[in-house]
Formats: sequence, structure tokens, C-alpha cells
Amino acid sequence: MACSINPQPWWLRPTLLGLLLVVGGGCTTAAQRAQGRPWIHKVYLDGVKQVKAGELRDKIAAQQSPWFPLAPKRYLDHPYAVEVDRARIEAFYQSHGYFAAKVRKAEILPYKDKPAVDIRFTIEEGQPTLLSKVQVVGLPPSKPTDRSPPDKVALTVGQPFEHQPYLVAKEVMLNRLRVRGHAFAEVTGEVAVNRDDRTAEVTITAQPGPMTKIGVARIAGSSTVDMPALIRYAVIPTGLTYTPSFLESIQAKLYNLGIFSTVLVEPVAREGEPKIADVRISLADGKLRELRAGLGFGIESQRTEVHGELAFTQRRFLGGLRTLQLGLLPGYASIPAFWANPISRSGPMLSVKADFTQPDLLGENSSLTWSLIYDLGIDYAYQYHGPGTRIGITKSFLRDRLKLAASYNFQLLSFFNTDPVILSDPGAAGALYGFVDPYRLGYLQEQIVYDRRDRSIDARRGFLVGLLAEQSGKYTGSAFDYQKILPELRGYWTFFDRLTVAARLQFGQMFVQNELGSPITQRFYLGGPSSHRGFSYNRLSYQVCSGRIGEAPYPTKLDCKIAAMTEGIGDFRRLPIGGDQMLLGQLELRVSLFKLAGNWFSLAAFSDVGDVTAPASGSCGDKACEPVPYPKALDLSKLHLAVGGGIRYRTVIGTIRFDLGVRLNRLEVTEADGTENPDPGSRIAYHFSIGEAF
Repeated sequence: MACSINPQPWWLRPTLLGLLLVVGGGCTTAAQRAQGRPWIHKVYLDGVKQVKAGELRDKIAAQQSPWFPLAPKRYLDHPYAVEVDRARIEAFYQSHGYFAAKVRKAEILPYKDKPAVDIRFTIEEGQPTLLSKVQVVGLPPSKPTDRSPPDKVALTVGQPFEHQPYLVAKEVMLNRLRVRGHAFAEVTGEVAVNRDDRTAEVTITAQPGPMTKIGVARIAGSSTVDMPALIRYAVIPTGLTYTPSFLESIQAKLYNLGIFSTVLVEPVAREGEPKIADVRISLADGKLRELRAGLGFGIESQRTEVHGELAFTQRRFLGGLRTLQLGLLPGYASIPAFWANPISRSGPMLSVKADFTQPDLLGENSSLTWSLIYDLGIDYAYQYHGPGTRIGITKSFLRDRLKLAASYNFQLLSFFNTDPVILSDPGAAGALYGFVDPYRLGYLQEQIVYDRRDRSIDARRGFLVGLLAEQSGKYTGSAFDYQKILPELRGYWTFFDRLTVAARLQFGQMFVQNELGSPITQRFYLGGPSSHRGFSYNRLSYQVCSGRIGEAPYPTKLDCKIAAMTEGIGDFRRLPIGGDQMLLGQLELRVSLFKLAGNWFSLAAFSDVGDVTAPASGSCGDKACEPVPYPKALDLSKLHLAVGGGIRYRTVIGTIRFDLGVRLNRLEVTEADGTENPDPGSRIAYHFSIGEAF
């Protein structure tokens, strides 16, 4: 296996960096280990019928080399390793109740004329040991339901005995007792195996101890935090019945402050008072100040960008539990792409942000955040810059499963390099209300999220239900008057441990109350790596046609028609300006294949469907104006459908993802004059990003 690196354009270096960490690391390992050591072509497990071969393969050291060409080889370090694996295989069978299982042969066979070998294990499984009796002792007769084996554990008389369900049964019984207030309960077990008749008897012995109440909290390990403030924040009331979930929530709450490197919350028996459990909180101080730097990028067919990040965090700001974060994100973007010719729009980006967080402002599980922002950005039809602010309160319930948030947001933007068609008469150009310069937008925003996912990043099981709402008007200091709602539903199901089905449904609606219509930055757009993947970033949208014929700065309807059918003709281009109604549905299948350099390599197949309607012209009040024709509701028969696939590589910085979407229908999209024209451009859109789509 040879490795070489060729000079590349500077904008590819972030991409290559991630690949070199994988491929280059594998090459180095191969060069070092190939000397005198054969690589493993294939591992055969002959005779495996009663257990899962995949699980057995994961338990042995001999691993066959991946088929992926760039993947590092797996080597046989020593011939004696197969004898160690022989013992591992037999131990695996015993844990599944096959105490007579034997590995009759463990062979190392040459593979063709290559420096490689096949390893073959010939296994004689034998007969399983059956479970003949299961009993739980040590519980008081007043709780007969507790004396039965846990319902969700496969300890069934007449079925093969397995060690793992036995261990789980003890753990479930212990948790059951502790959930009911027995903080210092103990559970032991015994398995009696009769090899002659191949039967096993399981006895689980419980020692509940007394019901326990929460005592006083004692904190140790931190020398710099205000202890009274920390105890108030933790909110540990005395006299409360002990439950493990309560202490776990306290531990997560303290750790999420970000000011401690480790947090351990555990019950401690009070001497002479067995019914009282004091709470010991062991802390290790984290860094008060942290400086972080990074580099990010996004690559699509219609937009590319590269940006850096420099962030400073000051914990315990002005004392207590407050946090101050300062961030600087410079970058550069090109529309459509760096390598496109011609490039319609490109320029620098900049975001400067200061975030102040005050925990526990309105009681437990609440926080206040105040942000000051300055943005310099670029879009298809304009560039913009200006300050903004946000002040919000978040409160969580049900161990952070349910979160409520409310905030006030304000932006004051100025525009430059604006496309002429955007500045034209809205009545002539069509539904371009919502673009004013300077742009003054103030709005209230509320959000409720109920999250039952197993994890917030790369979820595999559970569901999420969310609702976002916005209100804007004179009372918020805004030039616009509108309401907005955005409900969302996500679901995740995992099968066979490596197959995950993910689904997402979103609907959005804006209600416009004045002649300005909906603000152009708050409208709905679809397209991109975390949206409809049949379109590039924000390209599924109500669109206007921009261009020039001679000295005339604005195209005619016929010119737009021609430009719509033939993208790129002359100087014409189509500009997405958003819409007031949106629907998005996504279904994705994710399959984990193998580990590459210690991280999972996966494939995905997906289907995205959705559409965005045109923006409303608004209510003209007493003014004389002509309403702009536009579809007032989504037409479910004209949704844009795309299918595609992608590759995934999970790393410590997140899942590196490449997706390719293909549109199955080239539906018409609404133009500025209210007519519909054929959707231009390629059927194919590609997206390179970090993190799953949803």
C-alpha cells in the first residue's frame, strides 16, 4: 500500500485534513507493521448455528481486513493469538449457556501468494444448558410483585441460560429497589449448573435495607466556587425520599455549568441513622478561562464558504456561576461556488458575538442569556451588515426532557451590492415586499421542545416534538407586522444495532399584517445539507429573475421565461427570496458498516419532499395597491421530490457527511410575475458538511 500527497488548492485543505488523519494514519501503521507479519484476509467461523456470528466476531482479536481499499490492514501479530481466540470463543459460548462447546480446530492458512492468511475456527457447539428455576428471595411479603424476575429480562424457564440476562436481572432488581427509596440496597445472585442434565437454577437475593430520606448536601473538591450559591443552584431539599434519578439530575445540572471538569453526586450513609442519606458532591475545578480556535467549511454546488473561529470563555464571570463568551467568526463565501464561472456574488463574512449567561435566574433549571451581535453576510441577492441583540430565558422540566424558551430579538441591518431587481417597484417586479433599507426587525420568539431522544447528537432512538413561534409589530420596535409558527416532529428507530431509520416532518406558516409583507430574512427557505437535499442552499424558494438587456436593468417576462428554461443564458440569473408557507418531509436509512481508524464508517439512503409558497404582498390598508398573485396554499400534488444517498464518517468533532440528492421531478417554480416556469438547473445537488441532517 503506497501513500502520496499531491499539492491541492487551498480551499481543499480542510477536506484533505480529515482524510489524511484517516488514510495517512493507516498508511503509517501499515508500513510499520507489515514487516514479517501477514495481514488477515478472512476469518471463518465454521459450525456457528446457535449464536450470532457477528457478536462472536466482535469478541475475538483476529479481525479480517476491511474491503475498503484505503482502510488499514489488520495483521496477525503472533501465531499464538489464535489460541487466545480459541479460549475467547469457548468463553463466549459458556456465557450463552453452551458449557460443552469446543473449538476443535484453530488453523492459520496461507492466502494465495500474498503476505496474507485466512484463519479458520471449527466449532462444536454442543447442547445448551436450560434454565430450570428462577427465584428472588429477601423481599418482604408485602411486595409480591417485587419478588418476580424483572419483566423485561429474558430469564425464562425452559430457555437456554445466558450470563448477560442474569447480570441484567440483578441490576434491574437493584435499580427497582433504589427507585423505591432504598438507597443502600444490595442484590446478589447465585447460579447452580448441573452439567449432567444440562440445567441451571438462578437465585437472586435482595437486601433492601430501610427506606431512605435525603439529608444534607456536602460539597468537596472546589476551592474557588461560592459554596452557598452552588448549594442554592443545586436545590437539594432535605427530607425528600431518595431516588437515583434525582441525584443524576443534580449531577448533570452541575456538570452542564461548564465550570467543573468532573462532578460526582452520591448518597452517603449517616452514621447511626440508617434511614438518612446525606448527599456528597465531589467536584474538580475546570479551567476558568478557555481559548478555542477552529476552521470550518461548507461545499455545495451553489454556494461554498470557508470560515474560522476564535472563541474565549470566562467562567465564574464577576463571581458566582455566570459565564461570558466572546466569539469571532471570519469567513469568505462564494455564490455559486469558488470554481464556478462566472461567480455571481462573493465576499467576506464576519460574526462578532458576546454572550452573557446567568444560571438559576428564575428558580431552578432556568437561565438567562444576553447576546450582542454584529453580522456581515452574503446572500443570493444582496450583502448586509449591522448589529443585533437577543435576551432570552430558558427553563427546563422533567430532567431536561421538556424545555421552554422565550426571547426578544432585534436586528438593524444595512444592505449593499444589492441586485437591481430587488430594488425595483414591488408592484412591477412582484411580491418583493419585505425588503427595506435600513432593515429594522424586532420580534418575540417562543419555543417549546419535548425531547425523548437517546442523545442530542446522532440520535438512534426516541422522538422529538417542537414548536417555534414569532410575533413582530410596532410593539416590538419593528417595521414589520407578522406572526410565524413552525412545528416539527422527529423520530428515530434502530434495528440490529447498526440500522437506524430517521424521519422528520416540518410545517411553517407566516401571517402578514401590514403592507411591507414578511421580512425577507425571516421567510422560509428549503435546500441544503440540513434541509431538502435535492436543492442547494436555500434554492427551493419563490424566485425572481434578474438580468440585463443592453441598457435595460430589468428583464421582461419573456426574458425571465427564457432564462428559467435555460439557466445561465446571457446575464440572467434566478434569485430565491423566500416564501410564507413551507412543508418538509424527510426519511433516512443509516447503516453502520465497519470501523475505520477507530471510527464508524456508514452509508445512508434518503428521500426528501417539500415546497415553499410565494410571500404575501401584505395588507395595504387604506392605500391603493394591487395584490400580487401567488399561490396561497401548498399544492400537495406539486411537491418537489428527491432521493439520494451519502457516506458518513463519525469523528470526535462530529459526523463528516457527504450527500448526493437527485430530483425525481422537475416541477415548475413560481416566478415574480405570478406565472410558473420550468425549474432550471441540474437535477443533482451535492452537500459536504459536518453533523447529521436531523
